[in-house]
Amino acid sequence: MKYILLFLIVITSAFAFNYHGCALAPDNLHGWVVCIDTVLIRYTTDGCVTWEPQNPPPSDTTRKLFDVTCVNQFNAWITGKHALHAAIIFHTDNGGLDWYRQATGTGFSKYGTRVEFIDENYGWASGGDGCMARTTNGGDFWEQIFTDWFTAEYYGISFVNQWDGWMVAGWPDSLATGQGYIVPSTDGGIIWDTVNGYHASGYEDFFDVHFFNSLDGIVVGGNENDYSSIIIKTTDGGLTWPSISVPANSYYLRAVDFVGNEGWAVGKFGTIIHTTNSGNSWTFQTSIATGTLFDVDFSDNLHGIACGQGIILYTTDGGQNWIQTGIEEQQNAEVETTNLSVYPNPFRKMINIRYQMQDARSTMQDISLKIYDVSGKLIRSFNLASDFLPLASSVVSWSGTDQLDRPVPPGVYFIKLVTPVQTKTEKVILLE
Repeated sequence: MKYILLFLIVITSAFAFNYHGCALAPDNLHGWVVCIDTVLIRYTTDGCVTWEPQNPPPSDTTRKLFDVTCVNQFNAWITGKHALHAAIIFHTDNGGLDWYRQATGTGFSKYGTRVEFIDENYGWASGGDGCMARTTNGGDFWEQIFTDWFTAEYYGISFVNQWDGWMVAGWPDSLATGQGYIVPSTDGGIIWDTVNGYHASGYEDFFDVHFFNSLDGIVVGGNENDYSSIIIKTTDGGLTWPSISVPANSYYLRAVDFVGNEGWAVGKFGTIIHTTNSGNSWTFQTSIATGTLFDVDFSDNLHGIACGQGIILYTTDGGQNWIQTGIEEQQNAEVETTNLSVYPNPFRKMINIRYQMQDARSTMQDISLKIYDVSGKLIRSFNLASDFLPLASSVVSWSGTDQLDRPVPPGVYFIKLVTPVQTKTEKVILLE
C-alpha cells in the first residue's frame, strides 16, 4: 500500500506572530497587517519594505485581530475579537496615529472575521453565529444583522455597490460537515436571502468571496477532509456554482483578491495561485512561505501583500516575485526557538521530519513528538532523546506505521510537538 501524507509544520519562537489580515492603500506605499494572537498592529509607509508598530485603543489590550481594510492611506478599519468574547471594530482616520473603537464591547457577534468598505461611508463586517454588521456612515453607527443561518461562521464578504453583496462561511479545523454557506443580499445587507443561498453538505469550507458585478463572482475555500482547494464561480448571480479547476498541490484557500480580471488566492502550506481571466483558470506563483497564508491584498496589478503564520510577503511585479519583508520580532532571551520542517512534501512511503533546538540548555527528555488519530488515540511516539544534537539539526522519519510498525489506515492524524515553552498541534492527512 502506498501512502501520501500532506504535512508541513514550521514552528518558530513563541513570538512568531500569526499575521491574519493585511491591507495595502491605493498609493502602493501605506498599509497595515494585524495579528490574531497578539495586540499587534503593524504599519508601513514604504510599500511593505519596513514595518512599525501602532497602538490600539488604550482599553483594548487583550484581543484577537482578524482583518484590516483601508480605502486610502488615512482611513482604515480593523475587526476581531475582544477578551469579553465580543466582536470589535477599530477605525483610524489619520493613518493609524490614533485608533478608536467603533463597535461597542457587547459587539455585533462573538467575533468579527472580515471587514470591507467600498468608500468612506459604506462598510460591512462578517462574524460568527450567523451575524454581521453594516454601516452607512463610516462606522459612526454599526447595525447588527442576523441571518437565518444562525450556525454559520461567516468568514468572507463582498459588495459590488451599496446594495448587492454576498457572504460566505466555513469553520476551519472543526472537522464538521455542513459548514459551507453562500448567502446574497440585495438591500445593502439588511436582509440575507438564505432561501436562494447555497449550503454545502460535506467538508467544504468557504472563506472568501469576490464579485465583479451583480452576476459574476468567485468563492474560494477548501475541503477540510483532505485540505484540497476549492474554487467555485457563478455567472448567474449565485443560482449555480460550478467548480473551477485548481493547480495540483494547492491547498485550503483562505483569501482571494482581484484587480480587474486579475486575481490572487492564498492558503495552506504557503499556497499562492494567480489568474488573469477572472478566475476561469489558475496557475502557481512561487512562494517562500511554508505555513498558512491567511490574507492577500493588491492595490493595483503590480503591488500586493500577503500574510500568514510568521511571515509577511510583498510583490511589486504582480506576484512574479514574492519578497519576505524584514521584521524584527521581539525575542525573549529566555525563550527557546524550536524549528520543525518536513520533506519531501508531498511524499510517498516515508517522510523526513527535521527538528532543531536553538537553545543548548534544553534536553530532549523535556520534548515529545507524537502522532494521534482523530479519536485521540496515540499512534506513534518518537524517542528524540537518542538522536538529539544541541544547536544542530536532527531528523526522524515516519513511514505511516504505528508503534508496532503496522500500517495505519488513510485518514486524518494529528502531530503534536511539546516543549517546555510551547505545544503545537497540526492536522495531517494520510491518503492511500
